[in-house]
Amino acid sequence: MFTINPTHREQSFGTLAPNSTIVFFNGKSALMTADGSRLPTSAELAGVLDAGTTMMFAGTMDGAECWGARMPQEFVLPQGFELIESRLAFVHPNPDIGYAISRCREFISWRNGHRLCGACGAKTSFATNDLAIVCPACGMMYYPQIAPAVITMITRNNGKEILLAHNKRFTTPSFSLIAGFVESGESLEQAVAREILEETGVTVKNIRYLSSQPWPFPNSLMLGFMAEYDSGEAYPQDGELSEMGWYSKENLPMIPSRGSIARKIIDEYFGLA
Repeated sequence: MFTINPTHREQSFGTLAPNSTIVFFNGKSALMTADGSRLPTSAELAGVLDAGTTMMFAGTMDGAECWGARMPQEFVLPQGFELIESRLAFVHPNPDIGYAISRCREFISWRNGHRLCGACGAKTSFATNDLAIVCPACGMMYYPQIAPAVITMITRNNGKEILLAHNKRFTTPSFSLIAGFVESGESLEQAVAREILEETGVTVKNIRYLSSQPWPFPNSLMLGFMAEYDSGEAYPQDGELSEMGWYSKENLPMIPSRGSIARKIIDEYFGLA
């Protein structure tokens, strides 16, 4: 079981307990056993990771401390371990694996973004009694920030069809649901309606919440919704999407890989899981 800690600290790898769980990142991938069953321990990385590597405390995993770090440029994978895409942790039989990976990845991004105070430029450190980064010079506090984003399945034709789109940033020819970040002052439902109209030209009705998923790339929280088509003709509006269309269960295009909330929503809706 993964348990968070209300405070935070940094420590060198060489001082960690041998049974510490290590969440080690390279890009969007994390180091796991070759069969993907678990994360490595500090004892298993001894000799292949420099003792002075700075580690970030994230909580405890099955009673042992859990620490995160980015992989140095020159690192030889230890025998029996592989880099596995982080999103696959979200479909892992042990949900705590995904929890630990999300928290460590977001912590690393948070720390890297606040090594210097944004108000006065002084070097920052961790608060001793709170989950915060503090500036010793001016007292400014920086807490981990989560960026909420909405992702929505839009249905029409009595629920037989869903709207899917291809984003120009996708590295595969896959189609996904309509998504976007929540703006300041918006409710989640307002964000759903705005993003859909901005990106597709379509208005929707009967918006309802489905489920959520942490998305640590680097610090998003994806909130899944369903909505019904109301009016308008769907076509790319803002330059981010290159193609879109209405699809039934029988003619689905390539959809996102398992591990994403978009795939989870599509699978559950059409009974594909």
